[in-house]
Amino acid sequence: MNRILEVVLALVLVGTALDFGGVQPLAYTLMEIVLFAALLAAMVQETWHGRLDIPVSICPLLFVAWVGLELIPLPAGLVHALEPARFRAPIPPGFDEPAWLTLSIDPHATLLAWIKLLAYLAGFIIAARVFDSKTRRSLLVRALIGIGIFEAIYGSVEYLTGWEKIFAYSKQYYLGMATGTYINHNHFGGVLELTLPFLVGSILYYFQTWQDNRRRGPLRRDKSGTSAGFQALVYMFLLIVMLVGLIFSRSRSAILASILSLLVMALLAQLRVRRKTWLLGLFGFLAVAVGYGLWIGLEPVLSRFEELALPNQSFSEASRLSFAHDALGLVRDYRWTGTGLGTFGLAFRHYQSNFVTFFVDHAHNDYVEFASDTGLVGAALLFIPIVYLLVKMAVVFLRDSRRYRPAVLLGCVGTVFAILIHSATDFNLQVPANALIVAVVLGMGYKAAYLEKRDEPPDTRATRERVHTASRHH
Repeated sequence: MNRILEVVLALVLVGTALDFGGVQPLAYTLMEIVLFAALLAAMVQETWHGRLDIPVSICPLLFVAWVGLELIPLPAGLVHALEPARFRAPIPPGFDEPAWLTLSIDPHATLLAWIKLLAYLAGFIIAARVFDSKTRRSLLVRALIGIGIFEAIYGSVEYLTGWEKIFAYSKQYYLGMATGTYINHNHFGGVLELTLPFLVGSILYYFQTWQDNRRRGPLRRDKSGTSAGFQALVYMFLLIVMLVGLIFSRSRSAILASILSLLVMALLAQLRVRRKTWLLGLFGFLAVAVGYGLWIGLEPVLSRFEELALPNQSFSEASRLSFAHDALGLVRDYRWTGTGLGTFGLAFRHYQSNFVTFFVDHAHNDYVEFASDTGLVGAALLFIPIVYLLVKMAVVFLRDSRRYRPAVLLGCVGTVFAILIHSATDFNLQVPANALIVAVVLGMGYKAAYLEKRDEPPDTRATRERVHTASRHH
């Protein structure tokens, strides 16, 4: 059953990304139906066999419950006490003040967003259930890498040939930029920054395997070591391909988030392996990537960064800063429970001070948008556990004596770190394909850092830690 669930989840990841990032109603509706059906089938099978084990932390359940609370009709007096801003507008003549109200200003929009959130939770649970580092291979990891490689190649072809099409659809926006199968070049850069770290994790895995083979001595070396060295080189080439696609996206936030993510992963990997070869290989790789970028021409990308220094910012920069600034007023007025998940576009109309002819459906800052939609309490329930899990994954990565599980954890760390950086300037968590990738990566990281470590016998963990410490000193 786990194998079937893994295949289904991998297909949903791929299909949602290819279908314009899942932003179309049909795309995310199919995503929800398939994920709900897969999770239900797993639960029915376990119940049939007399056991029901759902691998999920209490933290995402609390956030889902908090959003569900926004849909429940409550006494108007209680709503007034929690969010008095709801009652600032005078009641029209002939209308009575309602006795019951939901915390959401648009329950229908919140219900749709809540269903989508439940689908992400299903993806998290399925990923935590099917991921198994003992097999030393994961279809989910391969699917994530495959998505990133395909998007990078597709976007690079768009950019280099001037072919402004996404399959049969002619692009109308973000022309002259690589967008892959996404409409927005920033979200295309987002999917690359989310999948790129697993290439780095794969490189580390095969690099360590190659190093282990070299330490055995000439008489004990086998072909697997040579194969591992070749595979490490292949993954390095694929990483260059993905970095080129990222550069062609001309998404400054995605490029900066990826660079910072790569630096964090490189530092963690060096703390783990403590090998000069790793650092030399890393600097050599970066030199090749930068050299190739200069050869193909970085002027359009650099010009995007130069816009930040101009006294008169472009519409893109000015609007983003304006939207985020105005949305802080919305957060101040609805600080505890928010206006309801998925209601930002409606609520923001009364706070929008610039570009008033535009309908703004997102704050271009996921932290501000979640705080306005679900209140400071909801934003804390969402982001604090993610940061805690990020730290936990990094700690387990450094201490674990295995090879494959730390490699996957390194990819999870890079992905989560990148999205936390990028979320300060964009809304990738509002894009179904990218949000689902984050949920799946969190599920894999939760399984590797918590559940698998918890299920290991204490004596086994202690033995592995001693072996790992000894090998590092050696």
